[in-house]
Order: sequence, then structure tokens, then C-alpha cells
Amino acid sequence: MRKQYVAIFIVVYLFCNNMLLAQVNRPRRVEIGIIAGPTIDWCVTNTPNYKTTGVKAGGVYGLNIDLSLVQTASNYYFSTGINARHIRYGLEYVDDYKFFNNNTNKMDIMSSVAINSVFNAIYVTLPTAIKLKTNPFGGGKFVVFGIMGLEHGVAVSAKSNDKVTKQDGTVDKFEKINHYKNIAILKESLYIVLGGEYIIQNNTKATFGIGYDLGFNNMFRKKYKNTLSEQKVHAQAHRIEFQFGIIF
Repeated sequence: MRKQYVAIFIVVYLFCNNMLLAQVNRPRRVEIGIIAGPTIDWCVTNTPNYKTTGVKAGGVYGLNIDLSLVQTASNYYFSTGINARHIRYGLEYVDDYKFFNNNTNKMDIMSSVAINSVFNAIYVTLPTAIKLKTNPFGGGKFVVFGIMGLEHGVAVSAKSNDKVTKQDGTVDKFEKINHYKNIAILKESLYIVLGGEYIIQNNTKATFGIGYDLGFNNMFRKKYKNTLSEQKVHAQAHRIEFQFGIIF
């Protein structure tokens, strides 16, 4: 699976790079760059008897592509790309807990236990947004930009680290539990970024942006329920991103 993602990045990069080589004297019609950075993730839930457990550290990395909307100016772009986002959030709740018992080599269950789960869902995302830039200032070295649009994601992995407190007070820990069958396959969200560029030389630029992502849909599938209450589990993801990048 990872090899497929690398192949996609390489194909997109080579296609865009060939387009860039033909652009010298006029504003470039295509700008491509890579970004990476940490994120601050959290969720909001309205499921009865569920609590969130604060913010978690995630990450983002990938390829950004900006397509100029006006050939004679360098201020208006359609912004897209392909990125990987590690979205992490925590929930506390009471439920039955199924686990693989190494002593009996079969699945077992702990009834009515307190569970603290930290989820790590990985989504491959495709933003579709409008990007606006200022003209260069500060000796022609600095540009400020803003991005607003939507982000469309597909889940490729979802795991959790679980801390289970039994009724007698003892605690068991379980790591990297597969939750892919419970996590929403598709993710739609509002995507906003405010940032700046530093022109290093010619078309090479260093970038920094602070982004906010508000998830529209439930992070869990409709069939995922609390086995004790039969309530559907609902969580809405929020994220603040710190994007560091370079444009070629």
C-alpha cells in the first residue's frame, strides 16, 4: 500500500515538473511543492456517557499543487494536491471489551469496563480550494496567502491504543487495535489556511501556514454502536495544522 502512495506522488510530481519547465518569463501556471508538519487534533462527541480526552498530536505530509486561474497574474489559484493526514483523538466510555486472550488463544470479553481509547486514523486527502496571494513585498521577498475550500479524504488505516479499567480496579493495556471496520471510509471537511512565502531565489520559495480543519461527518461508521446502550457512537474531528514546505 505504501509503495502505491509513493508511485502516485512521483507520477504527479513528474507531470507537474514538466509543465513548470516550459514557464520562464510569465507568471507560472502551475506551482508544486511539498509540505510536512505537526497537527493538534481533538474531537467533539454528543454520544451519551462518552467523554473526549483532550488534544492529541498528529501529523500531515504530502504534495501541494496550485493552478493559476489568471494567466497574467500570480494572485489567484485553484489549490489541490495529495496528502496523508494522521488524525488522532481520544474517547472515554463504558462498554464490553473484546480482546484476544493469549492464554487461551481465542477471543475473550470483559463486561462493563471503563475504556480509554486513543484513535489514530490515517486518511489520504485531496483538497479542493481557492488560494489568494498578495503581490511580493519587503524587497520582493515575502508573499502572504490564504486558502479556503474543502478537503476530501479516504481512510487507509485506523488503530487505537486502549486502556481498560476493570471493575476490580485493575488496568489492562492494548496497543494498535485495528478499528478500520469502525472508522468512516470517507471524510469531508472545511479547510482553511493562512500563511506566507519567502522567495529564496527565482521560483524557489519556503512556505509556512497555519491551517484549521473542521470535519463535517461522523468519524465512525453508522453500524458502530456501544454494545451496552445500543447507541451509535458519534465524534466530529477538529484539527489545527502547522505546515512547513517548499515550492519548486
